[in-house]
Amino acid sequence: MKMYKGFMHVIFCFMLLSCQITCPRLTVLDIEPRSAELLKTLVMRFCYISFVRVNGKQYIIKQKKEDCFRKIVGVVRDAITAHVAESFGLGFAHQVDVIPAGKAFPGKPRTDWPATIHTIAPGKMIKAQSTPYDGMKIKQAVGFTRSMLQWLVKDEALVKMTALDTFLCNHDRHRGNLFYNKKDGSFCAIDMDSAFKYNLCELACRNFRAMLQDQKLFLTRKEIKALELYKGYLEFLIARYQPEELLRLYDYFTEKAGFVEGAALYTKKIALELAGNREMIVKSYQDAQKLVPLVEKVIEKGKKELK
Repeated sequence: MKMYKGFMHVIFCFMLLSCQITCPRLTVLDIEPRSAELLKTLVMRFCYISFVRVNGKQYIIKQKKEDCFRKIVGVVRDAITAHVAESFGLGFAHQVDVIPAGKAFPGKPRTDWPATIHTIAPGKMIKAQSTPYDGMKIKQAVGFTRSMLQWLVKDEALVKMTALDTFLCNHDRHRGNLFYNKKDGSFCAIDMDSAFKYNLCELACRNFRAMLQDQKLFLTRKEIKALELYKGYLEFLIARYQPEELLRLYDYFTEKAGFVEGAALYTKKIALELAGNREMIVKSYQDAQKLVPLVEKVIEKGKKELK
């Protein structure tokens, strides 16, 4: 049985790795400003959202507003999280790249600040339509919770999304940054620029330890299956994105954005935030490794209760 489980885990990871290798990446280097046509700009609470058309295809340009400089590092997190999400297949999340500080681009109000360019997610925000997921709560503000399982059993994509959010410490998943396409029942994640702030892996470890002590856990077969999938996706992310690789990606997008020593944008606060994100990448990875065996123990506990 152990050999079979090990074999299936290898196959599971191979399929995901194959998907990651074949997925094309959005790169702003392929889009010249002169070929982009600005369609409209929306002024949101924290940012400007501009729609542009390039060679007949629409994209979104997002840039923080002048009074939101404290959130400007979000461009780096938005790009790296979307890059990691591509490991689960094209369309699972929108593609994102950084438009560097100093580069003029239609829909980018401030040339001296970086911005991000995004593919447009298919479908609509869950909160903007009537779906079977009205009222869904999979936000991990306090880590993975037992109550989330009632939603994860409904679609494997939600399990995958939750594992991704845990791994990336993306604490702000809600029905406004999760799109749903009624035509094919698919989901697409957007706006993950709040990642690497809070250690969701550590919080999940705490919660799974509490589940092991719970005398009334009583998992259903579907919930156990969801946890098995959650564990498998975590194991894949742990194997694919070790800290060295994540830090390499983080530094790549940091430099591309223009947050380099000597630059006007490289303030003391920005430097501290960048350092904090990098520290979180390392620490949360260590806790992700601790999380996997805890999830396995909860799965075993659930199976024993069913007998």
